[in-house]
Amino acid sequence: MPASGSLAPMGAPREDWAAILERLLEGDRLALLKLSRLINGFLGSWRAYDFRDEWDDLIQEVVTVAALALRDGRIRERAAVVGYLRTTTRFKFAERLKQHLRRSEDETLPWEDVMERTEVPGEGDELSPEQRSDLGRALERLPEKKRQAVVGVYLEGRTYEEVAERTGIPLGSLKRYLRDGLAELRLDLAEFFAGG
Repeated sequence: MPASGSLAPMGAPREDWAAILERLLEGDRLALLKLSRLINGFLGSWRAYDFRDEWDDLIQEVVTVAALALRDGRIRERAAVVGYLRTTTRFKFAERLKQHLRRSEDETLPWEDVMERTEVPGEGDELSPEQRSDLGRALERLPEKKRQAVVGVYLEGRTYEEVAERTGIPLGSLKRYLRDGLAELRLDLAEFFAGG
């Protein structure tokens, strides 16, 4: 990597990222594009592709925090702007990752959620034969990777890592398939159980 804060090939002029942040505060759209490209580079180097749909929001948060920090004098050295942007991006990304993990840990099983909201006959938490049949058909309707994630984690009781290794699905993608598969099952089963 080139000298600290430059991110430019050898012999190329260094970017003045503090000046770019200042231009952003003045409303310069090109400054926002340059900053977005820099932060995209950080996220790409960390292989954060499973959260690609959140990059735009994350970039906006990072740029806002950095611009206000520069304006308010919390970044004392202009050469420290790239480091500040990198550190803030890493912190904001880790924050979002923790939120995703908390969300997936707090999720109930789709059939538990449906059974709480509807009056479904059955013994305790056990599913009736009709409900088991409905669950089986709902699972069959899921796309393959979502079905593998749901069945592996919730029906077979395997860890995320075990299911990822067994199916060849990357861990981050597996968690996304699991979250999306659970959401689809909730919707599908709610319609079955609500319909009688």
